[in-house]
Order: sequence, then structure tokens, then C-alpha cells
Amino acid sequence: MNSIQRDLDTRRLLISDGAWGTLLAAKGLQPGECPELWNVTHPEAVAGIARGYLEAGSDLISTNTFGGTRIKLSRFGLGDRAAELNEAAAALTRGVVGTEKHVFASVGPTGTILMMGEVTER
Repeated sequence: MNSIQRDLDTRRLLISDGAWGTLLAAKGLQPGECPELWNVTHPEAVAGIARGYLEAGSDLISTNTFGGTRIKLSRFGLGDRAAELNEAAAALTRGVVGTEKHVFASVGPTGTILMMGEVTER
């Protein structure tokens, strides 16, 4: 397996992927629909996005997990499925890119603020 540190030590230029949400929408994701649920309901579409980035020359390919936190997924009634959906995303991306490219988990904001009392520490 390639190591990012080794790639950085050799000062190799690493190319990352891009906008997963835009490509999911192009594949049929509807406004208000949970993108992370597609990891189990539309795995071929999610894998196809990863494959497209691989074929385009990306070295760092993300998972479809931008909104994969328990807090964010709870808005869709899926908070208890966070681990399942994130694991599916990681397996899909790794399955496409193999071991010679890097898989990065994408983690976005929850949309809640601890200091405002919108969420607790637990």
C-alpha cells in the first residue's frame, strides 16, 4: 500500500478528487435526499463516481461521507445507521481504487453549534 508520507517525502504532486455532491445530483440524487444513504441504496452510482476520479488521475479519493455524522444523519432519521453508511462508503471507495491510491474520509459540518446549546457533548 502506498503511504502518503512516502509520497510527500518524494515531493510527488498528489491530485485530489472533487465535488461528490454535484456528481451525485447528476446521477439522480434529489434535493433533500440523504447522499450517504446512497452508499447502500445506489452503490453502483457511488462506486462510479470514485471510478471516475480514479480514471481522471486522482491520487486522493474521498468517501461519500460528507454528512455522515450521527447528528447530520439524524435529520433523515438515519442517525443510528452512521457506522453502517460510513463503512459502506469506505468499502465502496477502497474497492474501486485498490491499494495504490489513497482513500480519504470526507467529514463535513453537522450544522449544529455546541456553544449555542443546539447539541450536547455526548
